[in-house]
Amino acid sequence: MSKKNIQFIAAGLVMMLFGITMVVVGTINNYLTVNFGVDKFFIGFCASVLAAGILTGSLTFGPVADRFGYKPVMLGGVLLVILGILGITQTGTVLLVPYLFFAIGLGGGSINGVTNMLVADVYPENNSAYLSLLGVFYGIGALGFPLLTSLLLEQEMDYRTILSIVAIILFIPFTLVLFLKFPGAKRAQAVPFRQYLKFFSRPLILSIGMFLFFQSAIEAIIPAWTPTYLMEVVDVSYDKGLYAITVSAIGITVTRLFLSQLLKRLSAIIVVFFSMAVVVIGAIALQYSTSLIMGLASTAVMGAGIASSFPVMLGYTASAFPRNSGTAFSIVIGIALIGNMLLSSFTGFVLDVFGIGRLNLLLIAFIIIMTGILSIVKYKLLKI
Repeated sequence: MSKKNIQFIAAGLVMMLFGITMVVVGTINNYLTVNFGVDKFFIGFCASVLAAGILTGSLTFGPVADRFGYKPVMLGGVLLVILGILGITQTGTVLLVPYLFFAIGLGGGSINGVTNMLVADVYPENNSAYLSLLGVFYGIGALGFPLLTSLLLEQEMDYRTILSIVAIILFIPFTLVLFLKFPGAKRAQAVPFRQYLKFFSRPLILSIGMFLFFQSAIEAIIPAWTPTYLMEVVDVSYDKGLYAITVSAIGITVTRLFLSQLLKRLSAIIVVFFSMAVVVIGAIALQYSTSLIMGLASTAVMGAGIASSFPVMLGYTASAFPRNSGTAFSIVIGIALIGNMLLSSFTGFVLDVFGIGRLNLLLIAFIIIMTGILSIVKYKLLKI
């Protein structure tokens, strides 16, 4: 096996931890309720703290990776996730729990950024294709952690033991990264703060960042609101509507597996344009769904449609800024996460005022804006 492929596998195993990070609150919220007697407000606060940690990790990993290389950031990120999970299982003080979630988020945000950066740099000619394949590992983590937890709970194993087992398993990618050799630092000195700020004035970074601003929000909105839509509009029970969360994740993961080959043969940006149309088709199909099967199929189509955007746009970012790819990644991923938080809140407000039936129109409106931004990237900035 080639050195590049071994590095890719290591990056993929580390990326699985980011998938775990994104679902950790939802997976263990019952543990928090039972062991600490907390309410839904506290769990929501922990989710916000986790998001703040992810954003902080995303905004800071790049300059650190550019200066010190990939290995320290990956090892530090993995260690933070492990210590955060172990800390939640061992602490008896509820006041420490939000800090531990922040540590998990900080590690997860760093992991997400640095693994994407590594793969984009190791495979410069087909970075979008390999970034899509990296996204499959994210899906395995996001789907596997709740599934493993559920299966072990059915075997009457307690949460503390389960989370301890998961934390021990996570030492496998830590050990692999520890003993592997990765490309060195890109810079002899840290990126000056003024130079870091100047990146925010570059049209390509801002355009890609704003495209992902909406993309990241859509990735959060679809699993968050389709179960409620299916319950209130399609008239299915909420427990069956929850299948939409799994279906959307499977749609993204399976499609990225196919994209890892497709993007080697077709123009990446054309694939993204086509994917935007697929999301619209899925949203329209959801509008006319009259059964659970139709609703889930529509959700899967939307999941497939949103699969290509992050790999392709991060690939363009790495190609445009090869000497400062970490710093550029930090900014575009940071902008994307801000969009996730702001537009998710905005969507909740709109749906509360105008009703869940407006979900489709809101998604289509976001896609129209994204298509306009993508056109600017293609014809004005990249000129391809």
